Amino acid sequence: MYNMDEIVERLGLTGEREAALHVTLLRELALGQPVTVERLAKSLNWTTDEAELVLEKLPCGTIEYDGQGRLIGSGITLRETPHAFVVNDRPLYTWCALDALMFPAVIGERAQVQSRCPQTNNPVTLTVTPQGVVSLEPEDAVVSLVSVAAAGDIRSAFCCDVHFFASRQAGEAWGRDKMHVHMVSVQEGFELGQRIAHLILNRARSDQHGS
Repeated sequence: MYNMDEIVERLGLTGEREAALHVTLLRELALGQPVTVERLAKSLNWTTDEAELVLEKLPCGTIEYDGQGRLIGSGITLRETPHAFVVNDRPLYTWCALDALMFPAVIGERAQVQSRCPQTNNPVTLTVTPQGVVSLEPEDAVVSLVSVAAAGDIRSAFCCDVHFFASRQAGEAWGRDKMHVHMVSVQEGFELGQRIAHLILNRARSDQHGS
C-alpha cells in the first residue's frame, strides 16, 4: 500500500534533475544554515537560472523559504517540528517520522532523532545511521504510515499523519478513527525509507553521469 513512486512523484522528484537538486539541498541544509539559490546552484555545478527553473517546476509545498527567499526546508528543515533531527550537533528537524528514518542515507550522516508520541506525549528517541537504526527507546516504538492522499501537498497529504509512537497500542488508539493508517515497526519504516532514499539517490546519480 505504500507506493514509493507515488511518494516520490508528490515530492516532484520523478526526474533526474529534480532528484539531484533535492539530494544536494538536503546535504546543504544538514550544515544547519539557510541555503541561497546561488549556493545551491554552485554545489550542483549549475547556473543559477538552471537551479531556479528546476525549483519552479517542483510541486507547491515541497520547499520552505525564509523571508529573504533562502531555502530552509525540504523534508529536512530549519524550522521546528515535532521531529528533532540532530546532525553533527546541529539542531535540525524533519517534516515526519519517515523523513527522519530516510534522510541519513541521503546525506550520509548519523542523526539523533527525538520525537514525542502524539497519543501519550512520551518521548521516542533513536539514532539513525545510513545503515540502520540503533539505540531505539522505547524498543517497541512504532511508526504510523498512510496512503498518500489525492489532494494537497506532500505535507498535508502524507507527512501530517506519519509519526513515532511509544507503542503499537498507543499508535492504534491514536489511529482508531483515522482511515488508511497502519502501524509498522521502526525497522519496517526504516526499510521503506531506505528504498525511497536509494530510488532518489540513483536518479540523482543518473543526472550527474549525464551532465
